[in-house]
Amino acid sequence: FGEFIRDFLLRLNGDRLKAPTLFEMTERSGRLAACLNYLVYRGNFPHKVRIPGLLAALPGVPLSETVEGPSVLYLGDFVGTPMPHGHTLREKGGMLHRFGMDDASTGAMLRDLFAEGTLPEFTVAYFADNDYRSHEVGPHAALDVIERVDRMLGEAFEAGGGIDRVLEKMCVVITSDHGHCDVLADPRRAVIRLDEVLANYRHADLGRAWKGRDQIMICPNMRAAQVYVRHPTPELVERVARDLLGDTRVDQVFFKTALSSESAGYTALSGRGRLQFAQAAGGGRHAADAFGGAWTWSGDAQVLDLQVERGEIEFGQYPNAFERIAGVLELEQSGELWVTAKPGCEFEVPGGKAHVAGASHGALHALDSYSPVIIAGGGTRRMLPPDMRSVDLAPLCMDLLGLRMRYGVGDPRQHVGRPAAHR
Repeated sequence: FGEFIRDFLLRLNGDRLKAPTLFEMTERSGRLAACLNYLVYRGNFPHKVRIPGLLAALPGVPLSETVEGPSVLYLGDFVGTPMPHGHTLREKGGMLHRFGMDDASTGAMLRDLFAEGTLPEFTVAYFADNDYRSHEVGPHAALDVIERVDRMLGEAFEAGGGIDRVLEKMCVVITSDHGHCDVLADPRRAVIRLDEVLANYRHADLGRAWKGRDQIMICPNMRAAQVYVRHPTPELVERVARDLLGDTRVDQVFFKTALSSESAGYTALSGRGRLQFAQAAGGGRHAADAFGGAWTWSGDAQVLDLQVERGEIEFGQYPNAFERIAGVLELEQSGELWVTAKPGCEFEVPGGKAHVAGASHGALHALDSYSPVIIAGGGTRRMLPPDMRSVDLAPLCMDLLGLRMRYGVGDPRQHVGRPAAHR
C-alpha cells in the first residue's frame, strides 16, 4: 500500500508525466488554476500531503510528502489548500467516501468554491463514481450516478448565483474520458485468459523484471492488452499475433512493420483479414482522415471498418483508427503487440478480475471510444467541430483562456515511424 501511495502521489505526476499540464500552462500565464480530485494535477506550487490516520498506520506508508500542484489543489483527505479566509473547503472524507476521493466530496468542494466567489479561471472537478458503478453494473444501470452529478452541478451553480449568472461569466465544459462497453454475464464467454491463449510461450511474472528464459510479458488493461516480446523478430511478432487470433473473441492485433531502413508502418490483423498502413509518403492509395492526417494503406479495409467517402477516410466501428493505432505503437515504452477484445469480452490474467456482467473499456471499438462533450457560457456561442477527439479538449480549454498550445483543436497528430528493428 505504501508503494501505491507513492505511485499515486509522486511518481504519476513527477517521474512519469512528461508534457506540461493545463494547470502549469494556465498559471504560467498569470491566471489561477484549481484541481478538485483529478489525478493528473502537477502544477507550480508545493503542497503538503497529509496521510489519513488509518492509512498512516499501515507499514510502508510515508507519513509526510510534498507534491506540486496548482494554486488550489484538493486530493480528498490527502491534500487541501487553505482558502483566503483561513479554512479549507468542506469535503466528505473517511473510508465511506474513499478518503475524500468520491463524487460527494468533489461536489461539496465545487459548491464551496462557487459560494466563496473564489473559483479560479481554470478549474477541473473530477467525478469518478460513474466509472466505478458502470464497471459493476453497466452504463445503463449506472445512470442514477449521472443524475446525482447533475444535482451537484445544479447546487454549485445555485451557490454561484444561478446558472444564468454563472454562464455569463464563465464557460463550462462537461465531458468524460471514455465510453463503456457491456461485458457478458457468462464468464465462459466474456473472459479471455491471455495466459492460456499464449500458453506456448514462457511468460514473465506480472510486475517483475524479465528472468532468464522469459519470452513474453502480458500487460492487460481491461478490453485491450499489450504483449511485450523480449527478443522481437518480425517472424516471432507475427507468430504471436496469429496465436492471439486463435481465440475468436479477440477483435484485432496491431504491430509495427518495417517499410524500409528509414521508416515504419503498421499492421492490423483480425478474423476479417490483414490491413497495412502508414503515414502518406507517396504511392499506394492515399487519403486524409477527418483531422487532416494523410495515410496510405493496402489490404482488407474491413479490418478497421474503413471506407473512403468524397476523398476522406471514414471509420465505422473503430473511430479515428489509423491515428490512434500509430499513436500507441509509437509510444516509447509500447509493447510489440496491442490486442483488443470484441464487444462483450474482456482480457484477464492471474491476479486480475474481469468485470463480468458489468462494463469495461480500453479497446478501439466505438462503444469504448465515444464520450459526450457539452459546452456552454463564456459570453460567446462556441461551436464544437463535427469530429472531435479527447486530445482536442486541452487546446479547446486553452483557447477559451486565450492561450496557445502546440496543437490546435482538430489538428492532425503526427507520429514519426521508426523501423521495428531499430526501436
